[in-house]
Amino acid sequence: MDLQFRKLKANESNLYREIRLESLKKFPKNFGSSYKSESKITSSFFQSYIELQDINNFVIGAFYKDSLIGISGFNRYVAEKTKHRGRIIQVYVKSEFQGQQIGSKIIRKTLREAFKISEIEQIEINVLTTNEKTEILYSKLGFKTYGTQKQYL
Repeated sequence: MDLQFRKLKANESNLYREIRLESLKKFPKNFGSSYKSESKITSSFFQSYIELQDINNFVIGAFYKDSLIGISGFNRYVAEKTKHRGRIIQVYVKSEFQGQQIGSKIIRKTLREAFKISEIEQIEINVLTTNEKTEILYSKLGFKTYGTQKQYL
């Protein structure tokens, strides 16, 4: 399968909005946001979000042919005492492409891009304890559990 992993371009903001809403609709318990709230957000907001990407905040897309089939975002913390840290967010691969290592590859690409920031020392990723498949994937990628938040969502 010929896949491409890269930062999303401004003209792909509608693709980003579509896949983001799909992720929230299909897996409502796995994300901090909801389909109901994000479906009300305008397309122009999503476009601005992609246009304003920089080294500290970005979205990686997994593409098969011309289709966006997966996403993984990164946000760096901005406070002086926490700017050595960042977090991976919004990880999602379309159902028909799951089980093909795409999630692993897109997270690795996200990590490579994030570690281009010289000050970054730690990258966090959150997962619900009920999402065992994803928890196993993150563990295989080297992430360690450092705590559990009760009633996180």
